[in-house]
Amino acid sequence: MNKKVIAISAALALSLGFISPAQAHVGTQTRGNTLVAGSSSRIYLSLGHGCNYKGVQYATHVFSTEVPAAAGKPTPEFHQGFKAKVVASSEVDATNTPAYYTVSWTAKSSSWDIDPNTFYDFGFKVTWNKTPQKIAFKTTQICSAYDTASGTRKALYLKWHITDGSTMAATEDTEFGPAPTVTTVAS
Repeated sequence: MNKKVIAISAALALSLGFISPAQAHVGTQTRGNTLVAGSSSRIYLSLGHGCNYKGVQYATHVFSTEVPAAAGKPTPEFHQGFKAKVVASSEVDATNTPAYYTVSWTAKSSSWDIDPNTFYDFGFKVTWNKTPQKIAFKTTQICSAYDTASGTRKALYLKWHITDGSTMAATEDTEFGPAPTVTTVAS
């Protein structure tokens, strides 16, 4: 896609009040460690930016990720000013193992929200299953925007859930993108 088409698309998205695709993404950080199947590791998901709504940037208040069963039950890293929580999915396999765990970090107050012009890493410890594979972590950022027209707060979502290479069009309050992934290797 050429630069003119990208610029026109971005301008149109902003003028319609959509979240700009260039405003956020989540990457994975292994901090130089090799992810070996059957062993434990620490993974860090790095938020690139906050949300953009009607030309105004907003801070991230909640960050969550789905950790698949292939990574085991995660232990979240402590972050000052955030409350971490791990919840097992109600979907289970034949051995009653949850399909995934949702790890969420919620700012204890708006003063702990992550500035939209900075990046931030959220970490957790996992134990990989013994099969080398590519593993996706569906992630969601939640920001809170103030809508001056209605005088109310509006939740904005950055959902990095796509795992099949497809695309989804943004809505007024939600942007979609590819889920961050890692690949484990044989020992």
